[in-house]
Amino acid sequence: MTYVEHLMFHRVVPASVLAVVAAGFAQSIWMILYKPWSKTRNGAWAAKAAEISGSAIGSSQMLLIYRLLAFLWCNAVAVIQFADKGFFVLKYYTVWNYYLMIIFFALATLHSFLDIQRQQAATSKTSKAANKPVTGLGYFVVTLFHINLTTVFIVDVLTWGLLWPMLKANPDPTRVEFFTNQLFNFTSYNQHGFNFVLMVGETFLNRIPFYPYLLGYVGMWTSFYGIWAFINFSSSGKWMYPFLDASQPWAPFAYLGLFAVHWVFFGFVILLLQIKYWILQYFQTSRQQLEVQMAKVK
Repeated sequence: MTYVEHLMFHRVVPASVLAVVAAGFAQSIWMILYKPWSKTRNGAWAAKAAEISGSAIGSSQMLLIYRLLAFLWCNAVAVIQFADKGFFVLKYYTVWNYYLMIIFFALATLHSFLDIQRQQAATSKTSKAANKPVTGLGYFVVTLFHINLTTVFIVDVLTWGLLWPMLKANPDPTRVEFFTNQLFNFTSYNQHGFNFVLMVGETFLNRIPFYPYLLGYVGMWTSFYGIWAFINFSSSGKWMYPFLDASQPWAPFAYLGLFAVHWVFFGFVILLLQIKYWILQYFQTSRQQLEVQMAKVK
């Protein structure tokens, strides 16, 4: 019996793979506790409620409607998928992240609604309403925003750039047909494509500040799935994704690569936010120049 066959037969996860996951989890804890690159020790707790419910390009009501529609749409997609495939879908990292995005839009909608109601009730105390510190609900919204904006990059790029090429390379035509049906359908397009559109739309609409240390929560979230994948393998003897197969000789490097990918895509998040700031600054400058020109005409 070869080493790989031994691991598969006894359903053992190599110590080297466990060490990689443990190191990633420890790094995540460190980032959350020590908040590197943060301007204040309070981190996301320094955010203001108005920043979470306010819109960068429109009204708070417009952002509320967007979040509500996104929640209703994603919830409908999840219901359709669950009705078709049942509890089995809960084993996939994609579905974990899609459900987490549903939770984000639900909490963000609730926060927007409550903050709009609070501001309307505080018409005589406008400055105090605008500077109201973030609540526990607001902190969850900020944290989930950072997690989801990063994981939509990870899920979509890895699905079409890594998972699909590996699946279609299967020598069994019937398996390839099965994988094709699993990936090329309505719910899959929503969970491996339109999820990115929804989060980018949220990004350009909201005013949520950026906190780099929240990458720690992204790593922790992925570590939780890795731990669950080990538990699922020990009970079923199957890996949900071929690149998670810890019995392969390249497994430690694959797991290292997956954690490194989080840093790469967090960099894409930073780039996306920078593009947002550039666009907003450009239109703000153009508007100011137009107002100056109109004032001269008058």
